[in-house]
Amino acid sequence: MTDKRHLIVIDPTAFCGGSKTATESILRQLDTKQMRITVLTADKHSWKYSALKRVRLYEPKWLAEKEQGLSYFFRHAFIALNLLVTRLRFGSFDIALGASGPGVDLALYLLKPLQNMKIIQLIHGPVARSRTIARCLNAADQVHYLGSSRVSLQKALSSIDPTQAEMPDHFYLLRNGLCDQSWPTACQSQYPVIFWAASLLKWKGLETLLDALAQIAPDIRPLTHICYIKPLGTQLPVSQAPIVMQHVDWYENPVNIDQLRASANIFVSTSRNEPFGLSILEAMAAGHCILIPADGAYWDQTLNNNSDCIKYQADDPEDLKDKLLMLSRNMRQVIELGRRASEIAQDYRAGKQYAGIKESIEQIDSETDIKGRIRRSRL
Repeated sequence: MTDKRHLIVIDPTAFCGGSKTATESILRQLDTKQMRITVLTADKHSWKYSALKRVRLYEPKWLAEKEQGLSYFFRHAFIALNLLVTRLRFGSFDIALGASGPGVDLALYLLKPLQNMKIIQLIHGPVARSRTIARCLNAADQVHYLGSSRVSLQKALSSIDPTQAEMPDHFYLLRNGLCDQSWPTACQSQYPVIFWAASLLKWKGLETLLDALAQIAPDIRPLTHICYIKPLGTQLPVSQAPIVMQHVDWYENPVNIDQLRASANIFVSTSRNEPFGLSILEAMAAGHCILIPADGAYWDQTLNNNSDCIKYQADDPEDLKDKLLMLSRNMRQVIELGRRASEIAQDYRAGKQYAGIKESIEQIDSETDIKGRIRRSRL
């Protein structure tokens, strides 16, 4: 086939999300002269990087929705069969990258005894307390996790070893970043426009924004752009969209999302305990004034109220309404808060944030000791 090392990415999720965007940003850092990358995916349109080989993951619809019990294991055995076919078509795998979590990437671990490959697991959100997940985490060669998922990881690992007090040596802290090639366009600063972007999963909290907007009289309601993705193949609760409301424009999975974001300047997050919030970072990079819930999530801990952002009481449409009205009447504040958010975003460039994981992927079979060069976190 080729002298390049072969990296396989598994993606059984049939819609786009922040974890895929972050994973693709990581893949863009890799040296394609040394490595070829194949993505086995249920949604080929989610992956934009031209250096990737996208291979369709075949999965019967009735099986794709199985998330527990014996049918769950059968589903991932079927995905493992897809992996074997991909291996026969495109060559053996040197490295496997789990892009979501062991519960989603289980097929990689089922295949590992049959394929001499290293597994690098990314954790973009909380994991379930499960012995199966704990075994996978221990079997992975490296686990790179967001800080917000640490507690859930500890609970999962404790299901096998209740005495374990520290993160294992192969666990490393991960912080997301944005690629220079797709850095968001600077937003306009003439008049207030609200921007919301997320999937329609209920925990993303779209109803909170809609309830807040409904409390604002149409004649003073700011123009609002809502960009949404309809989740597929999930049993989780989903919000309804679009809904007719004056001065609210709806865009389903828009290809021109950067242009829409640049036409706005007030970003609203309504997610509940967002593990990271890549859309928040994108809005910060564009110079948006950021509205986030005071819920203890990553950006709530990172940004300062009335300095880098505006915070509102979580799940409180009335408080969110008050903050939106306040900002819509004060463009000077919108511009200043957006400028400060943009400055903070400069520290989240992918080249810097993903340098450690890039090196760990490219050197994973090397005898060179790279552990000291990867930022890790232990309790």
